[in-house]
Amino acid sequence: SPTVRIKKSTMTTIMVFRRSVAAAIVLWTVIFGCRVHTVVGFSNGCILPMERIRSDARNYSSILFMSKEIDVRREEARTLLEQARKIREEIGVDEPEQNGVPTASMTSGSQVPAISPWGVSSEEEGDIYRLYIDIGREEGTWMDRRWGASGRRIEFTLDVKFLREVAPDVLTSKMVKDNYMGKSTTVNRIETAKSARLRDGFDKMNCFGGCYRIDSASGKETLRFYIEVEGTTESQDYGDISVPAGRLYFSLPCFGSGTKQLSSKEGVVTVRQTGWNTGWRREESRIVGIFVAKPIDIARKRDKF
Repeated sequence: SPTVRIKKSTMTTIMVFRRSVAAAIVLWTVIFGCRVHTVVGFSNGCILPMERIRSDARNYSSILFMSKEIDVRREEARTLLEQARKIREEIGVDEPEQNGVPTASMTSGSQVPAISPWGVSSEEEGDIYRLYIDIGREEGTWMDRRWGASGRRIEFTLDVKFLREVAPDVLTSKMVKDNYMGKSTTVNRIETAKSARLRDGFDKMNCFGGCYRIDSASGKETLRFYIEVEGTTESQDYGDISVPAGRLYFSLPCFGSGTKQLSSKEGVVTVRQTGWNTGWRREESRIVGIFVAKPIDIARKRDKF
């Protein structure tokens, strides 16, 4: 009937008007950021609260932002790893390993690992130890009274390999001949790392090898050896203490006629200087510090380098 048609037309007009108003409010809210808490949104044919729509939009924006942030962080990490690899190559530090494989080779292709200045590089047969050397004034030393008077000390590590190779006469002649009543083995050569590691690796001192022998007297064996060192300089600012340039002499109890098992006790470090402390002027031994020797496998686990 005409009345029914009018009612249907009126209802359709009202629904269209309501939807138009709702759509306008949604558009207004999105553009101007107004807070509307009425039912004004549509999703898959359903009407949703505006607060729900705004919350979903914020969550979606957060996800996009986090995704971009993660990409930026990953790129920064790649850049830092590459910079670290280049620094290690410049200073010659071994690449850190993961499952026995250098990490640099996993990230930047196959590369030959750099030889560390702190490690022994030769493949010759021998026993490798890390010396923990503590230089400073010791009780009873004949060093000059001003040397180390402040109590300051210089601590450093040095990797050495006791080779089976007989040392040439030019090296053998520098050993101290003080085992007159006992027996001594042949004098063999020592290979050292290129540098001693001072101040946790922030400073170094060049080293140039040396030689060793084992003395037997009264049923006891003592390892005696020396190492040629560059010494420290005034520019390194160690105060009134220094490592004298030249030869550092070491002595340490050992077991058997080889270097496979050295004592874990402290040994003595000395230098040879001319003086009158023995009653006449001659070259004499003066204590400049102490040291301990650790097998290289144990030392590397402890020191992480």
